[in-house]
Amino acid sequence: MEEILNQYCKQDNPGLLLLSMPTGSGKTYNLLKFIHSNYKEFVKQERKILFITNLKKNLPMDELKKLFIDNGNEQDFQKYVLFIDYNVDPIIKNLLNIDHQIPDKFKTEIYLQLKKYIEILQNEQIPISFKESIKTEIRKNIEPAFRDIIKKTLSENFENKKARLSAIKNNQDYQWIKELYPAVFTDDKTILFLSINKFVAQNTTLVEPSYYFPERLINKSLIFIDEFDTTKDAVLKNIIQSGLRHQVDLLDLFLNIHNHLMQTECPEALVQESKWRKKQSSGKNWLSLQEQIESLREKANYIFKQYQLQHICKSHDSFSSKERNFLFYDYKFHNVLARNQRVEIIGDIDSRTNWINAFNIKEKKTGTDLQELLSTITDFYLIFRQKLSI
Repeated sequence: MEEILNQYCKQDNPGLLLLSMPTGSGKTYNLLKFIHSNYKEFVKQERKILFITNLKKNLPMDELKKLFIDNGNEQDFQKYVLFIDYNVDPIIKNLLNIDHQIPDKFKTEIYLQLKKYIEILQNEQIPISFKESIKTEIRKNIEPAFRDIIKKTLSENFENKKARLSAIKNNQDYQWIKELYPAVFTDDKTILFLSINKFVAQNTTLVEPSYYFPERLINKSLIFIDEFDTTKDAVLKNIIQSGLRHQVDLLDLFLNIHNHLMQTECPEALVQESKWRKKQSSGKNWLSLQEQIESLREKANYIFKQYQLQHICKSHDSFSSKERNFLFYDYKFHNVLARNQRVEIIGDIDSRTNWINAFNIKEKKTGTDLQELLSTITDFYLIFRQKLSI
């Protein structure tokens, strides 16, 4: 394994290597040994090494630190290695210990509330369920508010990222920040340890806008993903959660686009070709920008008329029942169907309504399959986005 790592991982762009080895074969130890043996070269090349696993408790930070200590490089461990955690955890762990270091100008009402909640978390007599609710409140509301105060103060007193970092390193009024937000030194470190959940989340450094790791830190980096099969589940879960956070009403968005395309004349400035587009379209059968708009207008109008979207879409009375309908905390309507049912939209000109109803899959189709409508609209969005990009 050591030979494989030396041959493969020292390349600038080695691609993907899936190394499957049984438990107990020394895989993690050999990875750490490789990191320790080569970190100085990565420092010179200004490349990073990321070690990612499914759970942060499984990150072998202590094992790597022992390698550094045993080889007389403990100072280098402190200098080049960083564990990037969620914002709330180092704050809960360290704030009370450094409270005396924090200047009064930062001890606002938000700070005092944060401190009070952390003191509650330290109380062993408090029920675990209540502690979890307190921690959730810190994570969702209080910590972000406190972080905004720090970011605003840094921005007002130091004009750029370099000056802010220098203040956190050298100015006594700001040195406490690194204890609560170690990620401020992400750029300075060579070896980063983090969980897969953190890897797919944003990195908050306070000295610059938050960013995603794939956007900034994977170019020419060497990335080790331990327990790869398990981390896939975490990535999938993150994708689902991200989708839920950015829900879009497909039909409403389509109608909005359609109505603007139908009623609005495109400003002349927007249909003037850029130098880049003229160069890219040279010798190619590209439509002009005006032709692109006309094409989108025609497609939108066809879908609008095909599915009679001038009429509102509503659930039919027979589709609504107390047994199958639920109104969740998000105030959105949800319906649970039996396995042998499909959902159709039936146009009713007299009532000017598109009725949504469920039918047995064995019954003859009388309306428009709801999935067909959504797929058609989704395809239009893809074309719309593509046209806008060129």
